[in-house]
Amino acid sequence: MEWITDGIIYLSKLAREHLDVIAMALTAVAVVFAGRFVASWSSSWMNRLHAVLRIPARAVLNLTLFGAIFYFMPQWLGNLLNYFNHFTLAPVLLVIAICVGILSEKLGR
Repeated sequence: MEWITDGIIYLSKLAREHLDVIAMALTAVAVVFAGRFVASWSSSWMNRLHAVLRIPARAVLNLTLFGAIFYFMPQWLGNLLNYFNHFTLAPVLLVIAICVGILSEKLGR
């Protein structure tokens, strides 16, 4: 039984060293999942504009929105994951990975 807790602690320490990369990857996955909905919402809103105005407006909207997400979200998510101790970080990341897989399978159909 001790080897299970040692393995969890080892994986948690390994994940804690790379928490910034994990947070950036989770942010990228969230943007990919939400990107379709944001694009459809912005398309319905911006279809009222002429094409000359619609293209720059969409570029500015996407650059500011996704730039702000990629600037602020990984730091916030890394700080949030940093609250977990060595016994809970690896299981939480495993559950998040399983949920991402299930969600990607559901949205891929």
